[in-house]
Amino acid sequence: MATKGEMVRALAAQFDLNPNKVDAMTRAMARKGLRSPGGRGRAATHMSGEDIFHLTLALVMNLETKDATDIVSELSQLPLVCGDLIRDGHIQWETTQDASELLDALQRLPVAGLEMARSFGAFCGHWLEQGFNAPSEGFASCSVSVEISSNGPHAVFSHQSEDGDLKVWFGTPPGELSEPEWERRISLSDKLFRRLAVLAEGSRS
Repeated sequence: MATKGEMVRALAAQFDLNPNKVDAMTRAMARKGLRSPGGRGRAATHMSGEDIFHLTLALVMNLETKDATDIVSELSQLPLVCGDLIRDGHIQWETTQDASELLDALQRLPVAGLEMARSFGAFCGHWLEQGFNAPSEGFASCSVSVEISSNGPHAVFSHQSEDGDLKVWFGTPPGELSEPEWERRISLSDKLFRRLAVLAEGSRS
């Protein structure tokens, strides 16, 4: 249930940064349309999962404020392109560049009724709001992680549970990636995702 100020203070503490620097970053995000208007006092708006995810991307990538909005915007808009679910070493289902088929499969796994978005930022933001919200199904003990690569660029969302290992791919499809001379990779761990989800609790319906 984080307001803009609470989000800034929490992420500044999480990444050991000056809160003023984080505040400047989130203001830049708002100007670019990557963050909800904040408001003040009783009118303060609760930040969405997507707002929190966008700011986190800028901070974990150690971006300069002047560059952050363009880079985060590009990553956030990466389209969902393929995915698979593997259990006990066997592919349970696999889809390639058929978003409708993949979205249909994701409605059933790993959380029944969890609507999935077609872009990376919206997908991860919605997951922060709703994805861990199924403790009665034992889902809270499952592991989630995200890896982002400059190659393409592309991003991979991973989820591990007793139902299998799920991977959802955004951006440049695997078959179209070239062998880079260099590559920058950023990983968001399950532990970090859960801390971000606490900030997004107020956005849950």
